[in-house]
Amino acid sequence: MRILVTGAAGFICGYLVPELLEAGHEVVGLDNFSKYGPARRSYDDHPRYQLVEGDAKDVDMLRDMVRGCDQVVAAAAMIGGISYFHEFAYDLLAENERILASTFDAAIEAHRRGELTRVVVLSSSMVYESANVFPTPEGAQTSSPPPVSTYGFQKLASEYFAKGAWEQYKLPYTILRPFNCVGIGSAARSATRR
Repeated sequence: MRILVTGAAGFICGYLVPELLEAGHEVVGLDNFSKYGPARRSYDDHPRYQLVEGDAKDVDMLRDMVRGCDQVVAAAAMIGGISYFHEFAYDLLAENERILASTFDAAIEAHRRGELTRVVVLSSSMVYESANVFPTPEGAQTSSPPPVSTYGFQKLASEYFAKGAWEQYKLPYTILRPFNCVGIGSAARSATRR
């Protein structure tokens, strides 16, 4: 399988990309290095990995990159710690919506051509930040009060991008919701629409 991974140089994708390569997939990564800067990874020279420096808001570039891909992992996002969420409350919401719109525009077009079979959205457990049921069951994101942070709200919106693309274009999706403190012992949730 050929997989386009946006935000490929980010923290979580630093774990995801080698797993995809180990599973035998071909991976095309996209990143603008805005968070960590260019960093050398152990898999940079892997024969089935190609990293492209670019902006995930560039829909024309994404349209070209998604050609021949079976899946897209929509992981690119402006992201940081809790203080970052408050310091960049508007920018985070606006930039991440632009990134998602471009990614989904390219994915929907590829799916309509019969190429792309699925989009995988990297959401966040922050969609449950206002939940009042613990442990919070899958589906509670639609009945809980909305997240209070712009970051949590935007991550919930990313799930609605997937839902909308399924309802209108029948683009299958999987939503991954890692806990924001990623590391050993961290929990994650996922939801899939066939």
